Amino acid sequence: MWPIRNAPNPLRKSQKASARPHARWPSAALLLLLLATPPLFGAEERSKESASSWRVELFAKRRSQLSSEMAARITRLTVREGRRFDKGALLVAFDCALEQAQLQRARAVLEAAEAKAQVHDRLSRLQATSKLEEKVAQAEVAQARAEMAIIQVKIDHCQIHAPFAGRVVNVTAQEHQYVKAGDPLLEILDETNLEVVFLLPSRQLPQLAMGDRFDIAIDETHRTYPAQVLAFGAMIDSVSQSIKVFGAIDGHFAELLPGMSGTARLPTRENSPPHSPP
Repeated sequence: MWPIRNAPNPLRKSQKASARPHARWPSAALLLLLLATPPLFGAEERSKESASSWRVELFAKRRSQLSSEMAARITRLTVREGRRFDKGALLVAFDCALEQAQLQRARAVLEAAEAKAQVHDRLSRLQATSKLEEKVAQAEVAQARAEMAIIQVKIDHCQIHAPFAGRVVNVTAQEHQYVKAGDPLLEILDETNLEVVFLLPSRQLPQLAMGDRFDIAIDETHRTYPAQVLAFGAMIDSVSQSIKVFGAIDGHFAELLPGMSGTARLPTRENSPPHSPP
């Protein structure tokens, strides 16, 4: 009798059939468990918070690049980078010896012209001179005064005074350096008068109005500061579909500096009527 090697084993087939339902059971149970599990607590709040938070940057409202208004040599440079100064303080002084000499000459010419005009005025009363000579003498006086005024303007440019109180950002000139008219000298700013700028999606524009208050979390200081909306940009960027929003920080905080950045947390008005466009 020949042995049957490939005969099917009914017991093995029954074991495989009984094992298949048990193999599928964990996947189905896991799916039902995930469907029945409620969403994580706070997920909706975090999505709302991220939807009303935008990146902001601090800018100095008053920032100026001071340039030379004349061609001269610098004799004094009273400030350095990072130094503070008061309003009206002397920042840069130029060598104006030539202009001072020109002013003295113009003053002498003016005195001579005025004396000549007085003589012609007396002669005119005595009818000993012509009206033309009298007019010419008066014109010489006016011309001398104009020349003197021009030189005085040049002398006024020999010194640069601070237009406001602030700090020096950058110094691009040195003492004893000869500069031309228009050459940059100093870059200054007022770090106490800061402005908040950020981009707001245009679709959220009706939910924000001038005067609205919001909070700013600054990355560098790890602190939150109160702020207020001051103005909106003049137009909406069609590419990014956003508009600039300008605000100001309520109060003075010495640790804040221009260039710091953070996150603006804007108020949400889901249940309130929209504002009219600014």
